Amino acid sequence: MQAKREYLCPISEPKPNETPIYRHPLAKDAFLPPIDNRKVNMQQQFLVQLEKLSEKKTLGTFNEETQRYDHISYKELQEIATSLGSSLCLQDSIKEVKDQQNNVIKPVGIYLSNRREWTLIDVACILYGFTSCPFYDTLGVESITYSMNITQVSVCFVQASTIGFLAKSNLPYLKTIVTIGAQDPAVLNTLAEQKKEVITWEDYIKKSDGKVQPFPNLDPQHPLTLVFTSGTTGEPKAAIQTHLNFTSMLALFEHQDHFSFTQDDVYLSYLPLPHTFERVVHLAALSGGAEINYFSGNIQTIARDIQRCKPTYFCGVPRIFNRFYEGIQAQLNSLPPEIQQKFELALAAKLKYYRATGKTTHDQLDEAFVKTRSILGGRQRIMITGAAPISPKILEYLKVCFCCQIIEGYGQTETTAASFLTDYNDSVCGHIGGPTISQEFKLVSVPEMDYLTDQVVDGQKKIRGEVCLRGPSVIRSYFNNVQSTKETIDEEGWVHTGDIGEIIDGALKLIDRKKNLFKLSQGEYVSPEKIENCYLRVKGISEIVVFGDSLSNHTVGVIVPEQTFLKQWAAELNVQGDHAQLCQDKTIRAHVLKLVNEQGKQDNLNGFEQIKNVYLEPKLFMQVGILTETMKMQRHKARQHYQDIIKFLYQEI
Repeated sequence: MQAKREYLCPISEPKPNETPIYRHPLAKDAFLPPIDNRKVNMQQQFLVQLEKLSEKKTLGTFNEETQRYDHISYKELQEIATSLGSSLCLQDSIKEVKDQQNNVIKPVGIYLSNRREWTLIDVACILYGFTSCPFYDTLGVESITYSMNITQVSVCFVQASTIGFLAKSNLPYLKTIVTIGAQDPAVLNTLAEQKKEVITWEDYIKKSDGKVQPFPNLDPQHPLTLVFTSGTTGEPKAAIQTHLNFTSMLALFEHQDHFSFTQDDVYLSYLPLPHTFERVVHLAALSGGAEINYFSGNIQTIARDIQRCKPTYFCGVPRIFNRFYEGIQAQLNSLPPEIQQKFELALAAKLKYYRATGKTTHDQLDEAFVKTRSILGGRQRIMITGAAPISPKILEYLKVCFCCQIIEGYGQTETTAASFLTDYNDSVCGHIGGPTISQEFKLVSVPEMDYLTDQVVDGQKKIRGEVCLRGPSVIRSYFNNVQSTKETIDEEGWVHTGDIGEIIDGALKLIDRKKNLFKLSQGEYVSPEKIENCYLRVKGISEIVVFGDSLSNHTVGVIVPEQTFLKQWAAELNVQGDHAQLCQDKTIRAHVLKLVNEQGKQDNLNGFEQIKNVYLEPKLFMQVGILTETMKMQRHKARQHYQDIIKFLYQEI
């Protein structure tokens, strides 16, 4: 039997309505810094590592002609980043921008997909103290415009697929656009008419004319990057992530068992670099001397990219891992019954072995998993899933089939990604382990949802409450947003996550959300009110409640139709029945779904926000019992009441 994992070490006495403060056992006396104390900021981190790794190859781009990755050395990386940073230093338009909380940034925009140039810009900004401001399409047009204006980005690096937005927007602060790859002449002409300077990547690097600018002295709290939220409840918030935030995260890789990147590791970069999860892992891989290769740019061909790269270190979100699971199941179902039976017997035997030992490899049993292991190239030694919860059943299944440990992590943009991690050899799935070495946490009671840190439910003691986080990898504020900073981060530096956690068998499990937001499996936050307010514009929709499942990548809804319109739709569709029967009719349900999705498209809802299935409720929500006396939705009651319906809606899709 494997030894029980120790995740939580209390370092304080509990306060009323709070648990003790918990830390990782290794950090009970102090948060752990990087092993090399000279790495006081990311600038020093890279200067030390780039010198050590001079001839090592990395940042691979796939060459279709040779069918191999073309790399550059760490020495070349430093030379290009230094030239690029020197050119940025000579850019007169880049001014220091100060917000109401006295945060000061020197913004540089990055509007690119994952590619070599993205990393070169990032390292250049790190070395010279610029604050990178990465933008991405799912922010939405209005949110990108807002983000560029509040940061006053004057220089932005773009590619063919993103330059068009800048031409349409004609942003007032934007002065210089650095282009990578071929561009549309019509777009270039539009930018010229707007008096924007347009310069190629190659020419911009040459602007420094070989004159290397000195590196500035940077404080650990110097703003390294701004990370923009998706803005589902209004304008996006720009989390200020500092050099200290990132060095604290890199320390995690150095101190956690099996986590450290080595020069023998190969990493495939395909998760969006503007998101904190990928950014942290990417910089850890670069700092550790790993070979980083970039995907083709199309997530639909990720299987081909994986086979080309054959990564040893692989990160994903539940949506990707769910696709792996579904692919294996589909392939298995196509095999003759006798082969399926042999596989199922081997699977059952290995699951039993894994649950007893925590080990994902077995000398004899692994012969049955050669093909499933090869899905990831066959060289994988560690995998991480994050950004949203994953089904324990699928997680356990894939660990056995891939013959590789999959670590589950939890964190937020505000905590610079990983706040909790499961142990490498922990065979119990369905929880998120304990805090990392750079954060501490506590649970705080949420009486209005009946989640208390000390209560008895059905004769059992429960320890439940909102998860609050603090430590050197936690941000101190949002840029230019005093109100949101106060709402999220209290005076003692605790980030109030809005997630409800429960301590079970010495580990943390997430069980609910405090805020009226939920996260889908691809990591996107969704505001149900935003969707509901949109759909209520449809004539005939009386009431609506939208639900999301963190194990799924889309939403579903329960709608109360107005009786007059329901009869009208039934007549148009030649459907007969009483009110309750009409609500259950598939043809009418499909018609209502079409109507609300059309309204959502008209109101520019993102694809992941649009509901994919609907249940028509014949009763008013007040009669159902899910509204307060003041007619406000009690979402936790609604989810509890409709839990079987929600399950049915997802199964029916």
